[in-house]
Parts: sequence; structure tokens; C-alpha cells
Amino acid sequence: MADKGTRETITFSCESNFKKLIKTKAKEFGYQTKSQMIRDALQNFFGSEKGLENIPNSTKITVIISVAYDHNDQSSVSNFLEIQHSFNVSYSFHHHMEHGECLENLIIYDSVEKVKQILKHFRSVTGLKYISLQIVSRSQEL
Repeated sequence: MADKGTRETITFSCESNFKKLIKTKAKEFGYQTKSQMIRDALQNFFGSEKGLENIPNSTKITVIISVAYDHNDQSSVSNFLEIQHSFNVSYSFHHHMEHGECLENLIIYDSVEKVKQILKHFRSVTGLKYISLQIVSRSQEL
């Protein structure tokens, strides 16, 4: 992170509808700029990921991983499903949204180390549109 007071610019690519949504929501939520809203969203994201850093790798946890994707992108769907099978994801809930968009919620009970690995693998799949993590509970260290 840059020193306090120093601002740096970063860019990212997104679909035009997503860009419009960011602009609309930034205004709706009272942000002066889209950058401020994106900054807050990223800080929230890093906060949830940071939660994993504070739990020993061997600790068993229950998490919900939500993934949005276009079900017409067969390569991405295939890779996504392959990862689920390789990590023995035992429960998923699939929801059909509009225009071919799907949302999959995976409930996983495993070690922090495995959860980190699953997230890393999911994030390597080009075409997945959204991946989020919610820590639900944790048990004692193994």
C-alpha cells in the first residue's frame, strides 16, 4: 500500500454493464468517486481473506464460497467443476440467475490450508466472474 497521502492509479477490465453498475452504486451509496467505492470494496475483500491468516492452517473451518459464472462458458465451467471434484467439495447449491448467469454456493468443512488452496485454484480459472468467501465457524486446532 502506498504511503499515506500518496495516491496511485490502478486499472482493471470489466464488462460495460458492470462499469455502469459501479457508477450507479457509487452515486447511490454517496461516494464522491467510483475509486472510493472500489477501494472500500477491496478493503472489505482483504479483510475477509485476512481472517484466514489469523487461524492456524490445521484448524478445521466451515466456509461458504460463492462463485458466479456464465454457464455457456464451457471451459470455465469444466475447470470449476474439476476443482470441486478434486477437493471433494461435498455440498453445493446452484442457482440459475438471468441470461445464462449462474451462482454456486459451496459449503466446505476442511482445514484452513485446504480452503486457501481451493480459493487459489478457483481464482486461477479464467471466466469465473465473482468469488467470495465467508467464514462461518471454526473448530479447535487439529
